[in-house]
Amino acid sequence: MQQPICHFTVSFLEPGNHVYHVTLDIDQLPQGRHELSLPVWTPGAYKIEDFSRHLFDLSVKAGQESLEVIHAAKNRWLFETTTEASVHIEYRVYAFEFGVSTSHLDQSHAYFNGAQLFLLIDDYKEIPYYLSLEKPPLWKISTGLNEDHNGLAQFKAENYDILIDSPFEVGTQSITTFEVDNKKHTLAVYGHGNEDLAQLTRDVEKIVLSQRQIFGSLPYNHYTFILHLSDKSTGGLEHLNSTTCGVERFMFRPWKNYKRVLGLLSHEFFHLWNVKRIHPDMLGPFDYNKEVYTHLLWAMEGFTDYYAYLTLRRAQLYSVKDYLHSLGKKLADYEKRPGRFVQSLAESSFDTWIKLYKPDEDSINRTISYYLKGDLVGTCLDLEIRKRTNNQASLDDVLRKLYERYGAKGIGFPESVYQDTVEEVAQSSFQEFFDKYIYGTESIPIDEALRSAGLDIQRQYTKPAQDDEELSANKTTQIPLPWLGIDTKIVDGHRIVISQTYSSGPAATLLNAGDELVALNGYQLHKPEDLTHRLEYDHQVGDTVTVAYFRQGQLQTVSIVLAPKPFDKVTITPVKDPTPLQQNIFETWLQAPWNPDGEHDTSDPGSSS
Repeated sequence: MQQPICHFTVSFLEPGNHVYHVTLDIDQLPQGRHELSLPVWTPGAYKIEDFSRHLFDLSVKAGQESLEVIHAAKNRWLFETTTEASVHIEYRVYAFEFGVSTSHLDQSHAYFNGAQLFLLIDDYKEIPYYLSLEKPPLWKISTGLNEDHNGLAQFKAENYDILIDSPFEVGTQSITTFEVDNKKHTLAVYGHGNEDLAQLTRDVEKIVLSQRQIFGSLPYNHYTFILHLSDKSTGGLEHLNSTTCGVERFMFRPWKNYKRVLGLLSHEFFHLWNVKRIHPDMLGPFDYNKEVYTHLLWAMEGFTDYYAYLTLRRAQLYSVKDYLHSLGKKLADYEKRPGRFVQSLAESSFDTWIKLYKPDEDSINRTISYYLKGDLVGTCLDLEIRKRTNNQASLDDVLRKLYERYGAKGIGFPESVYQDTVEEVAQSSFQEFFDKYIYGTESIPIDEALRSAGLDIQRQYTKPAQDDEELSANKTTQIPLPWLGIDTKIVDGHRIVISQTYSSGPAATLLNAGDELVALNGYQLHKPEDLTHRLEYDHQVGDTVTVAYFRQGQLQTVSIVLAPKPFDKVTITPVKDPTPLQQNIFETWLQAPWNPDGEHDTSDPGSSS
């Protein structure tokens, strides 16, 4: 039986209206009733977007005959052919959301994800799809999708999943390239800021080389990095042989900002293996019509974040000091979140569709991010494997086995395989580890884990500066600082409004998110810093303060006993006298010589060439 031949054409006829014109020509479509459907979500962004809300003017013709189209569901349309036919489908798509998982069209460029533009005919996901673009003559095309060398179109996707997984940047973007293993890597940068494109290209090449070292080869013929530089960061989204990253345009200097850009790029590139190829069954091939559920996003996303920064260290883009500083900040963030005792990593993964992507004012008390905790659990798991095996095995080996057995073959695995593979590599049971830290809510064993690599953790408070000379000193103290247990934000340019209260804080049952703070102990508050400074300079833990606030327009006051603030400064430093095993684990884990005095950390990796 002949398969239909599908050819999409995307035209940029209305950039001022932000509207794509799309046609789908189908040859050899069998007689009968047919369904067109549009995905409701984009793989990698686990939230229902209902992209069909932007699709309009849908029509279907067989020859010169217009066919009736029935809108059967929010993202599905039906039509019928009386004979085998060639069908011409036209529709338009509004695209004016500038993000990595959405689509955008204006006079300066076109960017689109396939999930928003490309209708699926029936269940023909495994047939080739052809694509042509009608664009302004001076605009360039950047994508991971393969060109069509048979001349039927400009591009060819071997199946619908690959078509959906290949975003396009079309415009006047800056382009640089480099090769690793004789494979072309392209950086396509839309927008400008304080970027140094030559430096960025060199650094991205180092990321590719560092991550390739883990798996031994690169599973593609070419790879495309699409970067959007604008007035805000929009995150990143992974694809089969490309990624899109949205970066605030002036994040490339100084080094403390630039290393965050490298962290994002490293994270998205590591997804090349972890999630695009190493993944549970339900994360590919996809059901685009509804949510897909897994308990393993802590490994797919959290471990990707772990390796993003670990491979930056191994690439010598991060110094050891940079890496440990980043790890300390994550740990401080994790330990201030009450939700870590409420929601497990497995639950966080499963509930991503309704919780992580839909936070509210109480999320910090009920949930934990599988990115954040997953990253830290990856650290603990890696170091625990190294300790148990006398540093003869690591989490690297777990990923390699999963890739060789499943990812390289293009298949997913049952969720239970992950723990099985860890235990195989470590040659011991990890049931207690998984029960406590992945399926349970016990505090992660980060102190013990880092100790196995010869590292100690010091938890401290950032001491408030007493005069101008101390403002830049960033001194720390072990003396607990007073705390109300709230976060605030500025509303309407001047109103100090509570954004969230911590269930572990003294104000948890006394103040609410949305309350407008106006005075402390009878004196007006003009800005959030007034509250912080008065508490930390003038009070101690155990003091009682009076807070005046508006709630739904009514002025109220409440007395609150100040509690100890969670540690906000976590410092990780080498022990004085490591054992041979501790030193060996440290050096192979971070691929750096043991150097407790940190002489190798004096250079700025961001200025290297």
